[in-house]
Amino acid sequence: MPELPEVERARKLIHETCKGYKIKSVDSVEDKIVYTGGDDHGAFAKEISGRTITGCERKGKTFWMTLSGKGRFPVMHFGMTGMIQLKGQEPTWYRRKPRESSKTWPPRFYKFVLKLEPQAGSIGTEPVELAFLDGRRLGRLRLLPDPVTSHPPVSALGFDPVLSHPTFEEFQDLIAKKKGTVKGMIMDQAFSAGVGNWVADEVLYQARIHPSCPVNHLSSQHVKDLHYQLRAVPLRAVEVNADSKQFPEDWLFRWRWGKGKKQEKGKKKAPISGDEEEGGEDVKPVGKDYLALPNGKPATITFIEVGGRTTAVVEELQKMPDGVEIKPKISKGGKGSQSKKRSKGNDSDDGWSGLTSEEEVTTPVKATTARQRGSASKKIKHDDTDIEMDKVKLEEGDVKPLKKARKPPSKAKTPTSARAKAPQKGSSKVSSRRSRSSGKDMQVDIEDGEGSSDLSDLPFE
Repeated sequence: MPELPEVERARKLIHETCKGYKIKSVDSVEDKIVYTGGDDHGAFAKEISGRTITGCERKGKTFWMTLSGKGRFPVMHFGMTGMIQLKGQEPTWYRRKPRESSKTWPPRFYKFVLKLEPQAGSIGTEPVELAFLDGRRLGRLRLLPDPVTSHPPVSALGFDPVLSHPTFEEFQDLIAKKKGTVKGMIMDQAFSAGVGNWVADEVLYQARIHPSCPVNHLSSQHVKDLHYQLRAVPLRAVEVNADSKQFPEDWLFRWRWGKGKKQEKGKKKAPISGDEEEGGEDVKPVGKDYLALPNGKPATITFIEVGGRTTAVVEELQKMPDGVEIKPKISKGGKGSQSKKRSKGNDSDDGWSGLTSEEEVTTPVKATTARQRGSASKKIKHDDTDIEMDKVKLEEGDVKPLKKARKPPSKAKTPTSARAKAPQKGSSKVSSRRSRSSGKDMQVDIEDGEGSSDLSDLPFE
């Protein structure tokens, strides 16, 4: 996700190339997800057409153009893959994808294109076209009155580390009642607006703080270092216009992209073709082979999960406080729980969770017959381990779904008399039904014909 430095780069581009230009026309594309706040693409275009761009402002990851005349301002959020692009120029790539052309106009996945005309006093003298594009539709476009910072969602944001960093005393007061992990706290947009995953990891690495450290266990020195680095890291990135190849050589960012691979001295670098993703291309410092510890040895970069986010950490330097042990909460499996893996690309920095939860392994119980229900216990096998299930008892009439692998048809034919034979009174009959959605067989027990008329309530997968 584009974070504070990348969004500041986009804001700066608009401010330095479009200020003073009049919006001659707006080509907007219908998108009921991206356009939000009660205005569709048509209302959005109508309200900003004919007005002059007087500047561009930002708070955290949200930025907006200020316009002349009456009316609201267009407020933008990139989400995961949003970006802006001037016609004839490279877009504000965050993660560059191969084979994606910057020459196509209008660009793929654009949500609006502004046709701008120069005016007296405008920065340039040639017409300009500006596009907002978002391939994954996780960005947001809305209209808000002036001042934008007084209206939600912008009004709900915390301090901006570059624009309005608190004093140390104010910072101490802010964290005094915070709970959960330190990484979760600084990624909370209501606490520090604009800090995302890579900025948070860099801040904590430079401050030598373990990302999983509980906030209330930070030492006084750690609090001082955190306060300093929380401004120093994004400010340094902004100074080089978010160009990762100009980040300091001792930054974790320059080395973290070989996820899962150990740093090795003398390891050959991959050739640069120019089409790599930003952060995915070789951003390692020239002439260096690894991130070095203070003693000169290679640092080991490991990846853990904190607050549901992949986190880079150098545990030789980022240590947990003495006596502090993370005891993860146990969440039950099932619908709505954290037992399901996060969908790829749907990570959000707009909120934060506390300690990382651990999945609980649950073992399914097979449907049983009336005779089997009388037993007090039974054994089931799970991952080659026998698990004792004591006092497993199902109520009479329960209908339980059971996944069952399809068996190949038997070569021996069943006698007609056996197929035609009706079930005896008191016996149980097994009825099989095939899921329409998944094509899997579902097997249920039906006692004395109960439930045989309607299986619509079964939770087919």
